[in-house]
Amino acid sequence: MDNDIVELGLWAVAIVVGLIVLRFLLRSCVHVLEIFYYMFFRALSFLFSFLNGLQRHLSKPWRALYKKHHGSDGINKFMRGFWTIIKIPLYVVLTPLRFVNAVFYNIVVHSSFEFFNYLSEIIDPTSKKEGGFNFVTWTLLMPLRIIKYGWHYLLSLIECIIWTVIDTIIPALTLYHGTSHEASESICQSPGRIGAKDWYSGVWNVGGGNFAGNGIYFAPVRRTSEHYARFNTNKSLIICRVSLGKVIDLGMAPKYVYNQCGSSNALEATNWGLKNGYTTGEWWRSDEGWWEYCMYDWQNRYNSSWRIRPLYVEDLNNNLILRIPGGMAHWLFRKMVIKDLKESIFGK
Repeated sequence: MDNDIVELGLWAVAIVVGLIVLRFLLRSCVHVLEIFYYMFFRALSFLFSFLNGLQRHLSKPWRALYKKHHGSDGINKFMRGFWTIIKIPLYVVLTPLRFVNAVFYNIVVHSSFEFFNYLSEIIDPTSKKEGGFNFVTWTLLMPLRIIKYGWHYLLSLIECIIWTVIDTIIPALTLYHGTSHEASESICQSPGRIGAKDWYSGVWNVGGGNFAGNGIYFAPVRRTSEHYARFNTNKSLIICRVSLGKVIDLGMAPKYVYNQCGSSNALEATNWGLKNGYTTGEWWRSDEGWWEYCMYDWQNRYNSSWRIRPLYVEDLNNNLILRIPGGMAHWLFRKMVIKDLKESIFGK
């Protein structure tokens, strides 16, 4: 009898030790696999970064003519209408390129990095309630975590397919937004999901500066957003798919609007843009030598839009992917996003 008890005890210890080792090995394997996948992705992404830039340049090849304001307001008003007509054949010709970019960034990129987010939550949960800090609950709740995050991944795949169709029809670009780790997590998390700290998780917060209008800023090249991220100790880049909508070249805006750009809180750019049906302003920052996009503040500072969909977040301190606790928000299925989508199509 005593030998049986001792044997059972030894088996119990062996099982516990084995599970602890298994947990450690799983965490290590996921981390190593994620690093190698990201290295592979960075090598592959050069081609698609080129294709993304090609789509941007070919959709508006006259962009360089409007780095600065020139001509009268009357001439610029006429040219805005003229270039709008020219965009129609360009839209048709660029449809295959939009489709290729949409497939790569939505299905290949977003779904793969979300897979690592959810796999990390299964193997190394963030939440205490899901077994993050207790070995027993970690083991017992493993099946529930597999079901929960497997379901979220299925939703992500469905969303990726839908966004691929939308991006092919409604032009979208892959753009960059530089900020801190904390802000990136807050923006990309879903309200109510693990790690969501307050009511504006999953919301873009319009901050200060705003030299081309009040709104949310994106850049078509990494170095621009890296410049803005450098002001944070924990630097990060949010890589997004952005449907810019109707864009005003600020070099073609009225003179008084253009003149305010370059100064802090250029409210006239936002006010004039929204009043005239523009979603975004495109501005050449001559002192730095780069383009920036300002998506105008449409919901009074705290914004959540179907037009902006984060793909993944890069940690600039170690050049790896930043884990988003609980996974990223399902932007298509959120009430605020659906409300914004309806208002964009049907009006308020």
